[in-house]
Amino acid sequence: MSLLKKPLVFILIAGIFIRLFLSATTFHSDIQHFDLAGYVLGKGNLSNFYDYTLSLNKDDQFLKKYPVAVFNYPPTTYFYLGGLNWILTSWTDHDFHNNFLFDFTNTLGDLRLYLHLILLKVPYLPFDIFIAYLLYNLYALKREKILAFTLWIFNPWVLYSTYMIGQFDIIPTAFVVLALYMVVKIANLNKAVFLAAILLGVGASFKIYPLLFLLPLAFLLPTWSKRIQAIFLGVSVYVVTILPFINSLGYRSTALAANQMFKSLYAQIPISGGEGIILFVVLTGFFYLIYLYRAGSAENLWQRFFVILLLFFIFTHYHPQWFLWLTPFLIIELIHSNFKHAFLLLVIAITFLGSVSLFEQSLSIGLFTPLNPSLYNGANLWQLLNIKYDLNLLRSLFQSLFVSVAGYLIYYYFPKKSG
Repeated sequence: MSLLKKPLVFILIAGIFIRLFLSATTFHSDIQHFDLAGYVLGKGNLSNFYDYTLSLNKDDQFLKKYPVAVFNYPPTTYFYLGGLNWILTSWTDHDFHNNFLFDFTNTLGDLRLYLHLILLKVPYLPFDIFIAYLLYNLYALKREKILAFTLWIFNPWVLYSTYMIGQFDIIPTAFVVLALYMVVKIANLNKAVFLAAILLGVGASFKIYPLLFLLPLAFLLPTWSKRIQAIFLGVSVYVVTILPFINSLGYRSTALAANQMFKSLYAQIPISGGEGIILFVVLTGFFYLIYLYRAGSAENLWQRFFVILLLFFIFTHYHPQWFLWLTPFLIIELIHSNFKHAFLLLVIAITFLGSVSLFEQSLSIGLFTPLNPSLYNGANLWQLLNIKYDLNLLRSLFQSLFVSVAGYLIYYYFPKKSG
């Protein structure tokens, strides 16, 4: 084994151990929804997946525990995770599994809960390790390779979002990083951009945000005909994945236009009683135009993706797991700037921790309910410390601090004039 690869093996083994430990010992109710998808699919509800709840009697145990609109993600998410969860957990005791889905407190203290949580979260692991592999291979220098790999493996945002909350943001993130990797590594630019557009479309079939990158990607191409083809290709891949469910009332009312898709549109400057200037749309459009008229390259495409995401997070009251979307870019930025902005990353981490502490208790100390059942629906950290606070003021302060850092990074990576 080469000297380069030997330390990576130990890093990887340690990373996998941490992931499995956190998977077993932390719980958030979001993970139940993906297990529930397997439950519904296992009953043969494929084409009518999103309409399953609409057909249930109001006294059904399903509707006593979950809302009718429980499935509000794209179909690819539920068919991948639900299908795998059904396969991986189908052998478990029926009564235990039923309790996990519909009466969770009865599983607390049961050793089978730890294994069940691992089985539900292990489908994320291949995407997670794959991102580490891609980041490693983005670089030529040994130091940068090991840094990129290590920073990803021990990345707290990955561990928190994926193996503690149990959310699937790691999957679309993997497709975004793979798209960047293809553009950098494939010499034929046309081929690289078209392939990357397909990958962004696949990523969007899990969460729609990768479609934000289609324009900066397409603008790498020299002609409008090729740019339009690339954009059309990426959007078409996404559309193909949702077409089988477009006639479903359940899909159209819950997943096609889920409320969280529009959170970035809330920040506005009112110009009349019913009209406003949507800040995210204005600034994103502005940067798209900058990217159109100031030529970019495969090597700095990550900066353009990074800026678009920073704009999104500036103007959005985001869910904690969404922050994972930024994580690969923060690692690339650290290495690119030779840790010049390490302090900024620390500030970002502080604002993130502060924001998480202000969310519901189940996203912080309540995650450790499997280890301490008394934490289930218990007091949050601030209440335990007997600290009174203004929720809105603190949220605003943490977000404002993040915006100051994000604003500087946008300034730093503002595209320079060509020629």
